[in-house]
Amino acid sequence: MIKEIKRKIKKSKLCLNPFPHLIIRNFLSKTTLNELNKVLPSYNDLEKNQVMFQSSSETKKTIMPDSKIFKNLLKKKIFKEVNNNLRKIKPIVLEKFNSEILKNVNSEFVNTKIKYNMNFALMKKGYLKSPHLDRRDHLISGIYYPTSQINIGGNLQMYKTLKKNLTFDVFPSKKNLKIAKDYRINKNFCVFFLNVPWAYHAVSKYNGKTDRKYFYIDYDFELKKSSSSSRNRKRGLNQNPFWRAPVKVKSSFRKEKFFTE
Repeated sequence: MIKEIKRKIKKSKLCLNPFPHLIIRNFLSKTTLNELNKVLPSYNDLEKNQVMFQSSSETKKTIMPDSKIFKNLLKKKIFKEVNNNLRKIKPIVLEKFNSEILKNVNSEFVNTKIKYNMNFALMKKGYLKSPHLDRRDHLISGIYYPTSQINIGGNLQMYKTLKKNLTFDVFPSKKNLKIAKDYRINKNFCVFFLNVPWAYHAVSKYNGKTDRKYFYIDYDFELKKSSSSSRNRKRGLNQNPFWRAPVKVKSSFRKEKFFTE
């Protein structure tokens, strides 16, 4: 499995518009994908006390690695194998983005230790997310979708800014952005992107009748308060020592609205 994944990453093209990212279709083999989907829970299988909600709409459930249910999933051979391989591909993903990392990361952090984190999430009909930036401790973020309906919304949208910014807004106004990429999601689709201070992305409203399941893959700068912890994840992290361009929350209204979606 790992050799084939590495081959696909090496073969993939690094897209720079509107920010550095890779798209890898058919990420896992059909056999591996079928085995994996058999062990993944559904949205309605999970009780509220087993998951983390990041917004009041409760249209997405997140299973964090410090949770009991995640630890139970790791007892499944195929889930453990996929998790281990996502960890093992870290060097080749870092290598793919290396030139852009050197341009955009502050020099004192270029050669620091990068940690692997992963959580599993499920969205249901009605889920959407406005344009935003991810936590600043993520160097590279990835999303892998083992299963999803297609052509029913839930597109991954990447935005470019319409004006130069000295400081980037974590929750920007849409009037200052334009969609540059609009990716339809189907099963076995994977994306990795460099979490630069202008890596604005969103999810259009998902109208599928079945769950969309996905892995959040993060290669993170090392922190004492790691984002692999549920409590730390909820708090977010907008401190920006790692990146050359600064960010801040410029609108508390847009921030509050984001966490209702």
